[in-house]
Amino acid sequence: MKKQQIRILLCDDDKYFRMAVKDLIHDHGIITEASNETEAFELLNNNFFNLALIDMDIDGPRSGLKILKLAKSQNIHSIILSSQNEEDIIEKAYEAGCDHFLTKIHYRSHLDPYIHNYKKNYLSDDLNKFFTNKYITQDSELIQEITKLCKINLKNKTVFITGETGVGKSLIGELLHQQTYDESKPFIHLNCAEVPENLIESELFGHTKGAFTGAESNKVGRLQQANGGTLFLDEIATMPMSMQQKLLKAIDQKSFYPVGSDKPVQSEFTLITATCEDLFEKIHNKQFRKDFFFRVSGINLDIKPLRDRVEDIPLLAKHFINKSPRRFIIKDDAITVFKTMPWPGNIRELKKKIEILSTTDKGIITAGDISNTQSFSVEDLLTNAQKNYIAKEGLRNFIKKVEEESIKEAMTRNHGKISKAIKELRISASAFYRIFDKLGSNA
Repeated sequence: MKKQQIRILLCDDDKYFRMAVKDLIHDHGIITEASNETEAFELLNNNFFNLALIDMDIDGPRSGLKILKLAKSQNIHSIILSSQNEEDIIEKAYEAGCDHFLTKIHYRSHLDPYIHNYKKNYLSDDLNKFFTNKYITQDSELIQEITKLCKINLKNKTVFITGETGVGKSLIGELLHQQTYDESKPFIHLNCAEVPENLIESELFGHTKGAFTGAESNKVGRLQQANGGTLFLDEIATMPMSMQQKLLKAIDQKSFYPVGSDKPVQSEFTLITATCEDLFEKIHNKQFRKDFFFRVSGINLDIKPLRDRVEDIPLLAKHFINKSPRRFIIKDDAITVFKTMPWPGNIRELKKKIEILSTTDKGIITAGDISNTQSFSVEDLLTNAQKNYIAKEGLRNFIKKVEEESIKEAMTRNHGKISKAIKELRISASAFYRIFDKLGSNA
């Protein structure tokens, strides 16, 4: 896909550096060159530019500041490219209004993502479309937090997203990738909860043929697939402790060994992790490594549950109704009931509820239609037979039986698909396999 064209002013006295920059960013738009301060002033006063790339010392120490001030007076997005790294110079540049200060030594790996990010955030309405068509919300605080993240150059950085199940963490992960990279860069998604513990290392790092029983050919791991793009690890809390240590080392060293190989593989990527669990509690219980937590966190986003942004509920309900092949009406009193519900499954649960309502015979849904499906008392949860079982066998054995039967039922309903059963039961993968493995041993 062709990149959106913009007008760029490149101000630098080094002819060969200008040639190298032009070669790197030429497909972003029309590039006009200025080799000194006078040329830059003339071009700025007589032409329109979206973006200015300015050498801090184009005509001597800090002379680029004059160009920067003129560019900012014309609301031109400006990036300083400098060989200098002193704090007072950097401070002067930001005080004069520069948007980013990049060292020339890193221009080849970082300049293109900054320009891509600028175009995504300042020249398009992608975010507006995202919040009105894909991730439906009018919560100003949430929109502000996500927008703030989108304006950061996330290339090769780590982002940590928290929030209850069903709040849309994967959608946010995709958005952040799209704001950082162009369409040619990979977005690799892995739900850690869906991979058995004995296969997670192979899934992440890959393996060589014959590395273990069943390894009939070489496999490229997710880390290698994500090279140059984004690796999104969902449900990171379910990752085994031993795997956390290996992944921590791979992230730090930007290299790893596929299972069965003695040759390292290099890979650099933006790492986005997400979880619905309380990692502080897991760290306290020695179920999650503290050093791994600090490595994946830093740029953090916590997504509020649906019950804390009830004004989104009518918007989401309308959105899901419009996607249904059968049209029907949900009256205001029914929406009021929706707003009082806890929605433990959040947006995903609301979507499922709308899908169920679309299958009924009623074309107009009222509060009674909603409350009738929701009302039950605590006493209804236990039958007399269950109460007798608890009295005879004890609560612990009863809970064990409930877990086993719930997993059997979920597996049957989902045609043996473990990942779907886990999502339906809203438990971690480790909890699922703990119960599931016992079912196999008792068979």
